[in-house]
Amino acid sequence: MLNITKLLGVLLLGTTLSACSTLQLLKGIMDPLSNNNIQSTHSGRLCANDDGTFYTCQDMSVENTKSESHSSLFTTDLHFNRLGEYTEQMAADLQNDVRGMQVDQPIVVASFVHLDSSLQTTNTLGIQLAESFINDLQQIGLPVADHKLMGVLDINNKGDFAFSRDMGQFYNEVNIGYVLTGTMVKNSKGMVVNARLINFTTNKVVASSSKFLPNIVINELR
Repeated sequence: MLNITKLLGVLLLGTTLSACSTLQLLKGIMDPLSNNNIQSTHSGRLCANDDGTFYTCQDMSVENTKSESHSSLFTTDLHFNRLGEYTEQMAADLQNDVRGMQVDQPIVVASFVHLDSSLQTTNTLGIQLAESFINDLQQIGLPVADHKLMGVLDINNKGDFAFSRDMGQFYNEVNIGYVLTGTMVKNSKGMVVNARLINFTTNKVVASSSKFLPNIVINELR
C-alpha cells in the first residue's frame, strides 16, 4: 500500500512539472519579449507559418532613396488667365452701377494711362485695355462708338485702313455721350487698374471698377 502511494506521488509530481513546462512554452510564444523565449531574442517578434510552426521574423530592409527631377520632364510657362477675363469682370461692375439708368448715347473708350502728373502716358497694356472694353461693353448691351474710325477707307499698297490716330483724317463727328477711361498703378506684384465711366457733358462719374492684374497677365502684353 505504501509503494502504491509513493508511485502516485511521483506520477503527480511529473504531471505538475510537465504542465509547468507547457505553460512556460506558451508564455514564451504569447510574450515574444520574454527572456524565456529563446527564438525571439534576436528580433523580438515571432512569425507563424501556415502549418502552425513559428520562426524568427526578419524585417525587410528598405533603401532610402531620394527622388531627383529629370531635365527632360515636361514643363511649361503657359497660364490660363486672359486680360479679357479681368475686363469682363470690370464691365459687369460698370453694368451694375448704371442699372436703372438710361444710357442711350454712345460710349467712347479711351486708352488707360499711368497715374502720374501728366495723365498722358500709356503703353501696350493701356491700349489693350481700351480694346478689350470696347468688346465687353458691347456684350453687356451698352452703346459703344469708335472715335478712331475715319470717314473713308484709306487704301494703299500697305493695305486697307479704316482707323487712324491723326485728327486731320477724322471726317465724321462722333456724338459722344460717355467716356470710359482709367488709370494704371504699378507695383511689384502687378498693376492696379481703375476704370471710370464718365458723362462727357457733366464730367460726372456714373460707374467705376477696380481690379488687380498680376504680372503673369501683363507680362504677356509686352
